[in-house]
Amino acid sequence: MIQAALGAAVDQHDDNHGASLYDLQIRYSDRPPAAVEVTAAADAASIELWKIVNGRDERWQAAGIAGGWAVSLLPTARGKVVMRELPKLLADLEGARRTHLRGRRSGHGPLEARAGELGVVSAAQYGTDFPGAIYPTIALPAERRGGMVAETGDALSPWVAEHLLAHPDVLKKLALSGAEERHAFIILPGFSTAPFPVADLFMRQAPPLPTTAPELPPEVTHVWVVSTWTIGRGLRWSPNSGWAVFDKPDAQAA
Repeated sequence: MIQAALGAAVDQHDDNHGASLYDLQIRYSDRPPAAVEVTAAADAASIELWKIVNGRDERWQAAGIAGGWAVSLLPTARGKVVMRELPKLLADLEGARRTHLRGRRSGHGPLEARAGELGVVSAAQYGTDFPGAIYPTIALPAERRGGMVAETGDALSPWVAEHLLAHPDVLKKLALSGAEERHAFIILPGFSTAPFPVADLFMRQAPPLPTTAPELPPEVTHVWVVSTWTIGRGLRWSPNSGWAVFDKPDAQAA
């Protein structure tokens, strides 16, 4: 993506032989090379839980239940405990002829208490062609699920600065690079820490550009932001040209 946007070669720089090496190097034809450090705005707890409960076949199928359960889990739920105990809870719900439940730790019945202890936010049973099927999802905070969408991309500028300040390792590597140009490349994965007004920009083919420059830490001179989703495009900022859109590889190439 950097090569396509800048028309300059980009090489791997971090070869795992040093703790403070930055990730990539941009080789310009007319000026010294630039340093690039890649960072992800990732919700680590949600990603880890998702890998445990969904890192299997197309669907999770458990013995002893009719299935068709859509289950929403807190990101802090303990994946291995969920794998062991959730089918038992759903079996007991089916035995009680219940098709819906909202998890609460206390005060709303023993099944709700068990669900709350597991980190289950809600469970609902629907029809399914796959006996025993369980369809888990992660319950994201409200500010990441939706909200008002502005006519500009101005939410991106302050968020970029906040993200970089929260990752001193990125700043340290760029500072130690000695490069005149120091690029931070921020990736938004499926479970991102970015609020909805920021994430929304990367779901669009024609995202509105921010009208304000990011107040970047002094270790960073340029910034790139892109999602791992097959839809949308990326946004980058440079002190010379301001905000601009850049293209992602198509889904097949990615």
